[in-house]
Amino acid sequence: MLKKLPILMVALTAAFSVSAQSLDEILNSYFENTGGLEKWRALETTRMTGKISMGGMEFSGVISSKKPNKQRVEVDVQGQKVVQAYDGETAWWINPFATGPEAQPVPDEMAEEMKKEEFENPFLDYEKKGSTVELLGEEAVEGTATLKVKLTKKNGDVQTYFFDKEYFVPIMMQASVSSGQAKGQITETYFSDYQEVDGYMMPFFLEVKIGGESTQKIIIEKVEVNPPMEDAFFDFPKK
Repeated sequence: MLKKLPILMVALTAAFSVSAQSLDEILNSYFENTGGLEKWRALETTRMTGKISMGGMEFSGVISSKKPNKQRVEVDVQGQKVVQAYDGETAWWINPFATGPEAQPVPDEMAEEMKKEEFENPFLDYEKKGSTVELLGEEAVEGTATLKVKLTKKNGDVQTYFFDKEYFVPIMMQASVSSGQAKGQITETYFSDYQEVDGYMMPFFLEVKIGGESTQKIIIEKVEVNPPMEDAFFDFPKK
C-alpha cells in the first residue's frame, strides 16, 4: 500500500493541475469570446432598454448602471413610472402603487439585496475582490453541454454558472433567494440571444425560473455602452 502512495500523489497532483488549468482556460475563453479583458475593464456605464414580462403582464423599462455599484431601474406600469435605485449608499424607490408619488427608502430587506448588486463582471479580477472559483465538472442544461463553475463571493454569497462548452458563455446561473416569499429557494437565470454591442457579446434575453416555473422574462431591445451618466442621476431626490 505504501509503495502506491507516490503514484497516488502524482495522480492527485495531475488531476488538480488539469482542473486548475481547465478553469483558467474556461474564464480566459469566456472573456476572449465576449470582448476581451481590457474592454471589460474599460466598461464604466450601461443603459439597457427593453420589456419585462411577469405575472402575466408586460412592462417597458430602462436599466441604467454605473461602476462600481450604482443602479437605476425605471418601469412603466399602467401609465405610471416606478423607479428603484441605489446610489452607492441609499436604496430608494418611487412606487405610486405602494408608497405614493414621493421617493422613499426601500424596505431594509430589499435594500440589502440592492446593495449586493455589482456593476462589474463578477469573474473580472475576481481574486482581487476576495472571490473564489471552482470547476465542478460538466452538466447538461436543456440539452446543451456545459461546464459548471462555482463562484463564491467575499460575503459568502454563492452563484453557480453553466458555461456553454462550445462558445464559453454562460447560459444559466443558479443562486439562492435570500429574501421575500421565495427565500431559501434556488433561482435559475437563463441567458440567451447573445448579440454584439460595440465589441461586447451580451445576452438579449433572460428568463428567471424558481422550482422550474418561469417567474420573469426580460427582453433587451437596446444596449448602450459607456453612455454619459452623472452620479446625481442615481441619488435620492432632494425635496
